Amino acid sequence: MLDDMAANATTDREMGRGYPARTLAVTLLAGCLCLSLPGAAGAGTCTPESDGELQLLFGDLHVHTAYSLDAYAFGTLATPREAYAFAKGQPLRLDNGQIISIDRPLDFTAVTDHAETWEITWSCTDPIYADIPYCREMRALRDAGDGRGVFVNYLLPVVTNDPPVPAPFCDGIDCEAAGRSQWQRVQEAAQQANDPCEFTALIGYEWTASPNGRHWHRNVIFRSDQVPDQAFDYIRYPSVDRLWSALAEHCRPEDGCDALAIPHNLNWTDGGTFDVENDSPDVAALRARYERLAEMHQEKGSSECLPESRDGDMSDCGFELVAVNSAKQRMMGPATDLDAEWRAMRSGYYRSLLSSGLVAYEDSRRTLNPLQLGAIGSTDGHFAASGFTEESTFTGGVYAVWMDPEVLLTNPVYNPGGLVAVWATENTRAGVFDALQNRSAYATSGTRIRMKFGTTAADACEAAEIEFRTPMGGTITDEASADEAGAGRTFTVQAAMDRTPLAAIDIVKGHLEDGAPVETVHRVAEFETGKASVCVTWTDESESAGPAYWYARVIEAPSPRWSKHLCERLGLCDKYPDTDRMIQDRAWSSPVWYLPR
Repeated sequence: MLDDMAANATTDREMGRGYPARTLAVTLLAGCLCLSLPGAAGAGTCTPESDGELQLLFGDLHVHTAYSLDAYAFGTLATPREAYAFAKGQPLRLDNGQIISIDRPLDFTAVTDHAETWEITWSCTDPIYADIPYCREMRALRDAGDGRGVFVNYLLPVVTNDPPVPAPFCDGIDCEAAGRSQWQRVQEAAQQANDPCEFTALIGYEWTASPNGRHWHRNVIFRSDQVPDQAFDYIRYPSVDRLWSALAEHCRPEDGCDALAIPHNLNWTDGGTFDVENDSPDVAALRARYERLAEMHQEKGSSECLPESRDGDMSDCGFELVAVNSAKQRMMGPATDLDAEWRAMRSGYYRSLLSSGLVAYEDSRRTLNPLQLGAIGSTDGHFAASGFTEESTFTGGVYAVWMDPEVLLTNPVYNPGGLVAVWATENTRAGVFDALQNRSAYATSGTRIRMKFGTTAADACEAAEIEFRTPMGGTITDEASADEAGAGRTFTVQAAMDRTPLAAIDIVKGHLEDGAPVETVHRVAEFETGKASVCVTWTDESESAGPAYWYARVIEAPSPRWSKHLCERLGLCDKYPDTDRMIQDRAWSSPVWYLPR
């Protein structure tokens, strides 16, 4: 209730250091030496500034370089080494001569190139430049600036066929060895960039299943440098359950290896690979083990939600919405049943997946929620520009390096992408990975809002230090529920601005009524003149006894979108009025769940 809200300033220290360790059941080793051994994955333990507290780290877990064929096709020359260097603050020169740099270094990054195209990029572009017709013709297209020709004729046949087929040149080249060689170079770049306690370079890649243009992609992120000797790609592991099974067999925690598979571009999945109602118990368990997060914002659009119908109110779900998948339309043709297409699209969005998880939990007789997905953002940038999310300097999407600036204004649907924030014990591979695995994470649309969310006492904002009984990403136990119930369950959102004041806070709830999902959005605070920092409590008076989730959405005041910056620089806002608009960047917490037994 609004009467229960309290707002008070949050000091830098309160937002810079986090949840008490006793609340998160995290153990820290006091007084340990901070080792800075480049390449020693997770070898160091960093001395915390304050024992028992977590630190907030910002990163990007979705970055492409010239090792991805689509990035190479459209002019990217930079390698993973340069992507990690860019994340640390080093400038990067693009193929068109433009020099870009990140405004603030990141704390962690994973380069996630398309593993399906490593055989091609190794053999045809770097380092061996095979002198065969397939490679010569592809390089000629790229050198002529025909990136779309490379994309359509060379990339799409590899990732969009169902079942997939290898590149046709493999009859004359040891493609398996080429792929393994590229994977080794990916690992070496991360090893050299990794600097425990200062910067974490995670090892990863992308599994790029795109049957008929739909994006069923996963970013595979490893906990350490103990990784399989091959990447399990879509060509050889053409279903997501086969990917999980391969990880379970070849990446075992007892051998020092662990991994996460993070789905992204949910707005273009049509719900594919999320049909949990058909999962066997074994497959559901694998899904729950590896898919603990979903990327809800990236440069190809935000994936939070869609209204129930095509003509529904878009005010809740319209932020950076890119619902049209042009690749799918080109391959499958226009939809014949628009309402069915909308329902399929909506089923894959983040909020719908959370609700489907509640249904699956009930169907499993309350034993497993296979879609208990925390929230992250990342860029999906294809220029090796990790974390390059500033609206004022965004250079456009994957196709943009060779485009005239005015051409960008004719199709301004892409955005700079998002970031992932974690509350971690330390800035090491183990620290960041464990925070991700525990869903101690949240998504942003590129801003660096500082944020906490969870269940608390009703007077939490009046306390000198807030105790989050169940923090974001956690599950309220039956025992905790009884303790927290009272007149309803109380949540607290604590947030501090990045560079733009905060304008509003929402809490989104999902629950079941008569077995059907119900989603509600509660505007729990608005700040007409903007706030630098806020603390707000809200009590859910409509609490139900069944499974439910809640997550917070913190919204900034309006600021110029990248397209407005560009049209103003070019003096073309009158010619392209749709580009002359403001944006309200935001952050989304990972949910808190109630899953009664």
